[in-house]
Amino acid sequence: MARKITIYMPGDLEDRIGDIATRQGRSVSSIIVEAVQARYGRKDGDQIDPALRQVARMEARLDKAIRDNIMVKEALLLFVRVWLEHNPPLDEHLEESAAASAAARFERFLDFIAQAISSGRSLAIFEPASTSSSNGALEEVAS
Repeated sequence: MARKITIYMPGDLEDRIGDIATRQGRSVSSIIVEAVQARYGRKDGDQIDPALRQVARMEARLDKAIRDNIMVKEALLLFVRVWLEHNPPLDEHLEESAAASAAARFERFLDFIAQAISSGRSLAIFEPASTSSSNGALEEVAS
């Protein structure tokens, strides 16, 4: 059996609830009862703590970040595997010069990464260098 209760609320809230009730073809009372039940209607009397909801949202975001990180790792490992499968080993007489060249190219690559990170732009977006030389920053790394 429903009981009668008198509540006082700000006028703008009363207007909003009245508009909702009119649009839905329901009584203002049923809207308010539904809202109170949603907030406090649990059998055990406990309400869901807003901090727990925030933790749940943060966990979901962390799970997504972990999943994205795994995908990036898998893509990198696949790239390395394909690269190793399609590039033959170097001849012994070329190993020393190739190692020196690789070290220099790696240093340029690290400089490129540091510059991109410090400028705050995404590394995933290719933007040709706006220098007058024909070699852009990425071409430099690839050489």
